[in-house]
Amino acid sequence: MIQVPKVGLVAVIMMYFGLLLVISAVLSPSGFGQAGPQSNSRQNPDAKPKAHSVDLKWKASPSVVVGYNVYRAGKSEGPYTKLNSSPVRETNYKDTAVQAGRTYFYRVTAVDAKGGESGFTSQIKAVVPSP
Repeated sequence: MIQVPKVGLVAVIMMYFGLLLVISAVLSPSGFGQAGPQSNSRQNPDAKPKAHSVDLKWKASPSVVVGYNVYRAGKSEGPYTKLNSSPVRETNYKDTAVQAGRTYFYRVTAVDAKGGESGFTSQIKAVVPSP
């Protein structure tokens, strides 16, 4: 029997310094959507649990930007840590360094050609399911 993993979707829409961001977090374990049997620890005690990830997606800024910075915190009040080493050029980011059963908070900023950042977007909460 193939089990369908829990998938969550959360979205925030915000206008900030001329930057329209639609940020959505899609929570799913890796391997979702693949055909075939899913490993089950009861069937295979040596099986490793599936890794989780959080996919962040947003609409491009109408302003001229070179990219975006993505920040994550373990608490809503922060502190927030930048996840990318250079501005993300795409309008999406996959955070694969999340742990099952944990809650994370994300914020995004737009970056201009001089390296200046917009203010933070509203935070988005992502709850990673337990295995």
